[in-house]
Amino acid sequence: MSVKSKPATGSQALGSKISDTTEGEDKGQNRPMIRWLESADPERPFLVSEEGVLSYGEAAAAVRRRIVSEPVVLRPEITIDSALVLLAGIAGGGVVATGPGVEAPADPDLGGAALVVFTSGTAGIPKGVRLTLANLEAAARASVEHLGHGADDTWLLALPLHHVAGISILVRSAWAGGAVRLLNGFDPATFAGALHQGATMASVVPTMLARLLDHDPGPYTGVRSVLVGGGSIPDGLLERAAAAGLPVLPTYGMTETFGQVATLRPGAPLSYRAHPLPGVEIRIEDDGRVAVKGPQVSPGYLGESDRSDPWLVTNDLGEVDAEGAVRILGRADTVIVTGGENVDPSRVETELLASSSVDEVVVVGVPDPEWGMVVGCVYAGEASPDELEADLKARLPVFMVPKRWLRVELIPRTPLGKPDRSVARALVAAEPL
Repeated sequence: MSVKSKPATGSQALGSKISDTTEGEDKGQNRPMIRWLESADPERPFLVSEEGVLSYGEAAAAVRRRIVSEPVVLRPEITIDSALVLLAGIAGGGVVATGPGVEAPADPDLGGAALVVFTSGTAGIPKGVRLTLANLEAAARASVEHLGHGADDTWLLALPLHHVAGISILVRSAWAGGAVRLLNGFDPATFAGALHQGATMASVVPTMLARLLDHDPGPYTGVRSVLVGGGSIPDGLLERAAAAGLPVLPTYGMTETFGQVATLRPGAPLSYRAHPLPGVEIRIEDDGRVAVKGPQVSPGYLGESDRSDPWLVTNDLGEVDAEGAVRILGRADTVIVTGGENVDPSRVETELLASSSVDEVVVVGVPDPEWGMVVGCVYAGEASPDELEADLKARLPVFMVPKRWLRVELIPRTPLGKPDRSVARALVAAEPL
């Protein structure tokens, strides 16, 4: 199903063409993934989806549908329970949509936000990020300029709309006047088919890209840009994609900046680094953390005052080269301190993935009464924990070798495809010693 509103560009363009192309769905069914509705102000259409409710130019909060056994309080303003379908708070307008059995919360103070998007919460409780209209417009404008995104482009979207990686594609495509081909989740066959059928741009996380190439190694023609972000990119994956005809562009961004702030320039030599978007400054703090400055940086979080420093200091560890390009090396908040020693989980994960008998892995810190924390590992693969432990002891300092192991069919992941470290930590901690 395709829905088109009046032609528009720039700040009035949130009604650009959106095509719903969910595979296997009867086109006659009245069950679109997304639909445009006009609010009382025709310049401010609402976007309603199965994942949430969003509004451009008025304050809105999008919370993804999820099933939980007990109510989960993300913040005092937002509570999710098992009956929740979708929930949105509109400044001055209260709750505009709820699922059956959901008690409407008191109107939250959204602090002048145009949109509130929750972080993924992979390392803790999700935070509601307040984004202003100026943030959204700056992010969209910089992306369109950097990528050469135009009205003739069709962006393939299989990322969740409740996540910044999904909703930002709608906003930047609307700004460019282009189209979005929306898929109902990621399926390698469907995604590959869409790339062969005219999609010119796409966004994926590394796991999605690897699964795509496993299913269909190409060649792909007609694709201009494939943004790859949301996690560390395994060595060799970009080369494999480029050989398949996919112009892959490493990208770096976060909810607090409404998506990308750095992406490899289209046409640049293949690299695992990313160039800052127009108007964005990136520097490395003394402790190795990446700091970002630009007009798309959020003023703050729900329930908190506005930030006073224009530089947003992230928990990402990185390096910047002489040309200003950034490469992300890991996360400061995932470093495991065990017996006074610091362990970078990504270092251990890289060593484990070098083994052909390990398919997926996530390394986490597990509380321990003697060491404070010990290194824990959740992995999928054929090797036994004893075999992997012996192999690592030959290549890593002993304090970096996991003391707790759990073999699974698939490692836990968030809806975006990132390893879910909170779930992994709980799983390995629950295993008997």
